[in-house]
Amino acid sequence: MKITRQALYEALWSTPRKELASVWAIDPNTITHASKEQNIPLPKPGHWTLVSMGKSPSQPALTGAPDEIVTLEEKPRKPRKKSASDNPKAQTEKAQTSEPIAASRSESTQTDQRPAKSISETLPTIRKAYKTYSSPKAARDYKYQHVLPGSAAVIRIAVMPEMVERALLLMDTILREFQKNQWKTQIPSDKDRNKNSVFIDEVEILFTITEHRRQERVKSESRWTTWEYRYHSTGTLRFQFGTWSWMHEIKDNKRKKLEERIPEIIKGILEEVARVKRVEIERKNSERIERLESRLSGLVRKALDYNRQCEEGLNRCVAYYEEALRIRRLVEAMRGMDCPEQHSNKRENWLIWLESKADSIDPTKNQASLDFAVPKELIDQVSVMIESDLETYSPLKELDLNSSIEKAVRWIKLQQGLIYK
Repeated sequence: MKITRQALYEALWSTPRKELASVWAIDPNTITHASKEQNIPLPKPGHWTLVSMGKSPSQPALTGAPDEIVTLEEKPRKPRKKSASDNPKAQTEKAQTSEPIAASRSESTQTDQRPAKSISETLPTIRKAYKTYSSPKAARDYKYQHVLPGSAAVIRIAVMPEMVERALLLMDTILREFQKNQWKTQIPSDKDRNKNSVFIDEVEILFTITEHRRQERVKSESRWTTWEYRYHSTGTLRFQFGTWSWMHEIKDNKRKKLEERIPEIIKGILEEVARVKRVEIERKNSERIERLESRLSGLVRKALDYNRQCEEGLNRCVAYYEEALRIRRLVEAMRGMDCPEQHSNKRENWLIWLESKADSIDPTKNQASLDFAVPKELIDQVSVMIESDLETYSPLKELDLNSSIEKAVRWIKLQQGLIYK
């Protein structure tokens, strides 16, 4: 990962390093090492505690070139002295990758067993998460104070320290259900690093466990704000699931805890998968209809152009006819008036020319040049065009032609109105 010194400096002084490491999916020590190498000042121990109390600790200025690029790259670690074969724990726990993974044989064999009563009975994924979430040094969310994961490849939950064990035991039961159904998981999700993903029939569903927190308003010690808020554990867990744009929730209630609502959770996830599939089918169908209506719009334009040409032809015919009548009335009036003898020949030639011109533009005397085109109903014209080239236009028969043509006409008139404004 590459970042400027200025951007890294601002990130370090606005967000705790463990949170940055979680978001950037790197080790916190990598950030610390790179900052020291680049002489970027780091927040002192206790800095974020003072910030949470509403105080404003001193912040040293950044020196040096702010636009210089810093590479945040994890260096390869030295091999362990103790081999994996001598360490049963290392054999059991496997590194979690960002790729979706299926249930392993060692884990899936335990799927049908009773729910785990202690962390030692849980899946390796859960035991790994418990170590980081239950650590006394675990970072806390700056605003809501829930525990944050200590590394990138840890299952995501958002609960207070008091609820870590229960939340992970519940997550263990849910993961076993996923394994039983042979659903792949991604921990954490690439779409949302604060959640996890489960893949069902090529549909990705985000999921996590959060806690309903109690908010307490207290007098602020900061001179900048009057009140500040503190959050406390309530013991009420919520299982949240859905897509990035729509999340559902199943939570503890007075009658049942989440541990008793596992079938509801699985049913809810399957219903969400069905909804996503249905929405996707509707979206694709809608896009297909739009493409067909766009093609239909071209035929409607041709039909409108034909009717417009008929109207324009009629208007020209009437205009020429009226012009011919005006010329003939002029000739008739001129012949009814006396003319000086010296202009008689010239005058007569001019009147003959006028009569000839009137005859040349009079449509009643030139009917062979007329096409006698009559405007037609748009639906009739479009239907004829479709039938005349079924190889090209047969898909348009799927449309409701009447409503689709009306829609196309409104859109064309709107476009024409915008053009002529």
